[in-house]
Amino acid sequence: PQVFLFDEPLSNLDAELRVQMRVEISRLHKQLGTTMIYVTHDQTEAMTLADKIVVLRAGNIEQVGAPLDLYDDPANRFVAGFVGSPKMNFLDATIIGSGAENVTLALDSDSAVRLNLPIRHRLNDGTRVSLGVRPEHFCDAGQGDADLTVHVDVAEHLGNTSYVYVRTEGGEQLIIERPESRDVGNRDRLTVGLSARKAFLFDSKGERLR
Repeated sequence: PQVFLFDEPLSNLDAELRVQMRVEISRLHKQLGTTMIYVTHDQTEAMTLADKIVVLRAGNIEQVGAPLDLYDDPANRFVAGFVGSPKMNFLDATIIGSGAENVTLALDSDSAVRLNLPIRHRLNDGTRVSLGVRPEHFCDAGQGDADLTVHVDVAEHLGNTSYVYVRTEGGEQLIIERPESRDVGNRDRLTVGLSARKAFLFDSKGERLR
């Protein structure tokens, strides 16, 4: 098949022109019905234009798959942080218990926040891990498996959605997506829920723990 190589990231263009270019490239792809290879550092472009994404780092293939497959099931922390906008949040944690098919962790920033996750990996107590939570996967306090209280810095209101920029007690920067709430930016603190089934776990090398 004929291959088209685009080596100019659309991120170099202004926002409106980037959208127009993405639409035009997508239309061209459908019209030609041929393979197109697009090289970009912009994950929004990749998620919008691709049927299949090859995630590269330092010349190595990290993961290959459809955009939403990479989003739902990232192979490692690098892919998890690259796919999705805003990007996935990462919280440092320590394993405090392990069973045959689950582990219990405590957040380093607040050891009172503990979460039990269905993980087949056998991990020793004291193992350092990273808990990945996408901004949209935080839930209302009391509706998840554990609650987390954070300090609010600022809220970005985008109509029916707000992005709340917060800090944990340990100083980790997080982005929390909430349904539009006009007063959330005026609060000093915010308590949200963490759901085990919506969380991802990574080891100290960034590999996914399943």
